[in-house]
Amino acid sequence: MKRLFLSFLCVMVLTAAVAPVASAQEGRSRFGRKARTAAIIGGGALVGALVAGKKGAAIGGGSGALYALNRRAARRNFSSRNRRIGTVLGGTALGAGLGGAFGGKRAAAVGALAGAGGSYIYTKRSRTYPRRRF
Repeated sequence: MKRLFLSFLCVMVLTAAVAPVASAQEGRSRFGRKARTAAIIGGGALVGALVAGKKGAAIGGGSGALYALNRRAARRNFSSRNRRIGTVLGGTALGAGLGGAFGGKRAAAVGALAGAGGSYIYTKRSRTYPRRRF
């Protein structure tokens, strides 16, 4: 019964997220530039919390931050320093959530360190070696 309820809830959240996109006029969003990024991160954390509690909220918020702060629109509206800080914090939250889900408090600390290190290296590498556009 609980799985059915959670599945129904996920479908409702996805439907609510798609509805504004379908009704947007001329490709413009109802959200502001930076508020859209905050909505992506908050939505990921909310869905993760509904599915798996605190650890799921960390996983959802971290993955939402990694996605939202590395979009083309975020590159235009955020400074590189703020995007780097947000990306490292998102990687830290994602690593801590995954570590906590699989192994407890000690694994959460190790996962947070691994997530922070990996996302920091990603930000440095993507700046040093820019992606080619084909």
